[in-house]
Amino acid sequence: MPLESYKKWSIAVIFAVITVALILSLMKTPDYREEKTGLPTGPITDSVEELPLLETGKMPDDPKSLAVIGDKYFEGGRFEKAIEVYEKVLELDPNDVDTYNDLGLAYHYTGKSDMAIEKLRKGTEAMPSYQRVWLSLGFVLVSTGITEDAKPVLKKAMELDPDSTVGLEAKRMLDLL
Repeated sequence: MPLESYKKWSIAVIFAVITVALILSLMKTPDYREEKTGLPTGPITDSVEELPLLETGKMPDDPKSLAVIGDKYFEGGRFEKAIEVYEKVLELDPNDVDTYNDLGLAYHYTGKSDMAIEKLRKGTEAMPSYQRVWLSLGFVLVSTGITEDAKPVLKKAMELDPDSTVGLEAKRMLDLL
């Protein structure tokens, strides 16, 4: 067998072995994009078997797991249920600024904008450097017609990181005012 042909076959075999090894390792590697909370990841339904939480009174005591449940209710448009769960999260972890943000938006989407503003302001106090809660507060203030109060809030959101998505959205909202 000529040397040239030997090199080609060696390269092909090495490539095949590496490809097989890569495929096997990917098959055995857990998908880290899946949530590891043990909670259902599909759409929220009223089925007690699929989401045995508020309906059965069996809610986890872990604030992170509860926040995931609240997020699922929120994403499913079940804001009243999300509010119940988010309030429980804040009882367990009163410094969870992301939950203040989500809770404030849930209150706003249920027509309780005064409560929304209160919760979002608490979020800005809990972590003044959390840009998203400032943007959400500005959004709720603008939505309820309190534009003069919204301007400094949106300016703060923009100043925290002007080039981020949140900062650019804050600037866009300010420009509209």
